[in-house]
Amino acid sequence: MALPPSSRKVVVAAAIDGAPTFGDVGAIHVTAGPGTSAAPLVQATLDAATTERTMLLTELYRRGPLWRLRAVGQGYDHGLAALARGYGVDIAG
Repeated sequence: MALPPSSRKVVVAAAIDGAPTFGDVGAIHVTAGPGTSAAPLVQATLDAATTERTMLLTELYRRGPLWRLRAVGQGYDHGLAALARGYGVDIAG
């Protein structure tokens, strides 16, 4: 899948529905690389979550002509809809 040339950032987030939190889940391992059979180029472990129900995991962003990956690990106690609204995504309901 190719992104339009005007794309500047892709945000990867996760949310938990119900009572569990990311503190209950434990460490989250993020890896990225070219294709499924190659060794990962980037690895990160996000393991400081406590009460968060939504977590911003990574950002893939354009810097000049290159794409870069940043591990974020920022957690929020509110749901995914509130996080999406913070990025300007219109959520119905």
